[in-house]
Amino acid sequence: MGRRVVPGKAPRQAEIEMADRCGLHAQAVKQRTQRIHHRPDDSADMPDCAAWRPALRRANMAALQRTPEITMYPFEDGQTFPKNHWYIAACSHEVGRALFERTILEERLVFYRKEDGTPVALDGICPHRNLPMVQGELEGDAVRCRYHGFRFDTDGRCTDIPSQPTVPSSFTTRAYPVLERWQWIWVWMGDPAKADPALLPDMAFCGLGAPGWRADSNGVMHLKARFSLLIDNLMDLSHIAFLHVQSIGKLERATVAAEMTEENGRVHVVRCTPNQPAEGFHRFLHPNCNGPVDLTMRSDFLGPGLINAGGPYSVMNGTGEPVGRLNFVHGFTPETLQTTHYFPAVARDFRLDDEGLSQALLGQERKVLAEDVPALEHVELSVQRLGNTRRELSVMADAGAMRVRRRLIEMMKAEAQ
Repeated sequence: MGRRVVPGKAPRQAEIEMADRCGLHAQAVKQRTQRIHHRPDDSADMPDCAAWRPALRRANMAALQRTPEITMYPFEDGQTFPKNHWYIAACSHEVGRALFERTILEERLVFYRKEDGTPVALDGICPHRNLPMVQGELEGDAVRCRYHGFRFDTDGRCTDIPSQPTVPSSFTTRAYPVLERWQWIWVWMGDPAKADPALLPDMAFCGLGAPGWRADSNGVMHLKARFSLLIDNLMDLSHIAFLHVQSIGKLERATVAAEMTEENGRVHVVRCTPNQPAEGFHRFLHPNCNGPVDLTMRSDFLGPGLINAGGPYSVMNGTGEPVGRLNFVHGFTPETLQTTHYFPAVARDFRLDDEGLSQALLGQERKVLAEDVPALEHVELSVQRLGNTRRELSVMADAGAMRVRRRLIEMMKAEAQ
């Protein structure tokens, strides 16, 4: 069978364009051609040599027949998300006795509550003929697919096939381990045998459900950017001075030296400013404090889906007497390679019964996020275009974010072994 050539195109260019239409990037085909012939990138006028065409065709076919390995900036080849971890699937109020669907780590899941209120998570696609399970209906604690009526129990076992009297024991769908803690429902996306509740991120560290603290959820947002960009943002709070100049930004926030520490897989970045006047936002939080005070801002990586952005923590200058601690808590879960579910919250250990303060702090957080989100979505568009092809410049303030990147890579390497 003869080689197909696009009319008006040189044979080599035609092969490149044909491969491109089959899903190959033309530049990648060109690079493979160069490797075959050990030629530099000056091959635009390469002679139409019959000797290299069979090798090029074999390289093209091999590339088409194998599943391409995904590269997700800023990680290494084939790495996307750590899976053997708990991720926030939903706010508690989102899941009830109606089927609820959400995509998590590129997988569609369906959620609901059993009649006793226990949350359940199953594969969101029926294993029979692929109808989304969210279109089905609940029968007691089981869910029945709307297409052919297959019924699945909470553990994923198929318990009824209307078109036949028996159900093969192999007929199952995936059931995901779930937990409900504080105001969030958590799901384990990896090996279910490793789903240990003790591996949940330490929510008490940031005041969620902890004695002596008040915590308020700020709902859920959809971020059109990958989760690693949000981590970069939260682990380097020097951006507050510029990105948030209309809300909370002050130039001195960018000039405070940061100290990074690591313990038990957590990464902490702390900035301290001693002997500050009790004014501005601090005065709003603590109207009876006359100062001066020592202020602390911090970023705490507690897991691949939870970061605490603490501050201000304040103590009286000279005595160390605590004044109060405020945390802006950031829960997040990858939806796809390029989108993220975002679960912000606010926690504090002072003025616990002041509902007006809670609403003010939630509003302040929403205002700050309204500045973060557009910036991150613009960065995402740049990353999609440039990916790992553009060299980044990193500075001392990036130390925490860079350490978290390495930590995530370590997690994924461990899972791959």
